[in-house]
This record gives sequence, C-alpha cells and structure tokens, in this order.
Amino acid sequence: MNSTQLRVDRIDVWQTDKEHTLSLAAAGAHVMLIRLRYDGWVDEVINGAGTVATGPGAWTLIGQGLTLEFDPHAAVALGFPRDCRLYLDVDADAIRRVRAALLEILDCACFVVDTDEGRLTS
Repeated sequence: MNSTQLRVDRIDVWQTDKEHTLSLAAAGAHVMLIRLRYDGWVDEVINGAGTVATGPGAWTLIGQGLTLEFDPHAAVALGFPRDCRLYLDVDADAIRRVRAALLEILDCACFVVDTDEGRLTS
C-alpha cells in the first residue's frame, strides 16, 4: 500500500474472555483488525488478507485522523506503510469507542490522543 490516507467508514468493537478487538472497515470491506489477546497480553494487527503482525509501537488519534506507527517487519508483512494514516469517517460516538478501545488494546504503545478533557500523551 502507498502512503495515502486510508478511509474508514465503519468501526466495530467487541470483547470476549479471550480478546478485545477493534475492527476498521471501508465500503463493506475489512481494512484491519487491532486486537489484544489476553493469553500473553499480545497486541496485534490483522490486515484484510488475514495476515497477522505485531501491533504498532505508537499511535495518534487527533480528531478523525488515526496514525499507527508499525515497525519495518510488521509494515511489510501487513502491506501497510510504516506510518499508516487512516481517516475515520464516522460520528463522534464511534470516535469515542475507537479511542477507548485503542487505549486498552494498545496499552503498552506510545500515544497521543484527544479527549473531551484535553490531549493525553504517554
């Protein structure tokens, strides 16, 4: 994939006893899953083709712009740029759900995120 911004128009979040998952989709097609597997506390990303790689080392959510920073190996495996930019074309409630899910799923990653209370950084 090139470095252009990917558009996401649907998000889903679910949690089971085994994992917490954020699904990002566009035009009915899966863009990526970001999940935390509780067995070993492993965060990972799954692309539309089903390839699994380690989760990003850092992420930013400012307004509707989500940026995920992958290590070189994960970026190549997933077919995403190292600095993967997504435009979340969803409503404010969905943005809040994305933010809450990412804060839990990517707990160990560095982040910058806007909240109602102000900007948080790790």
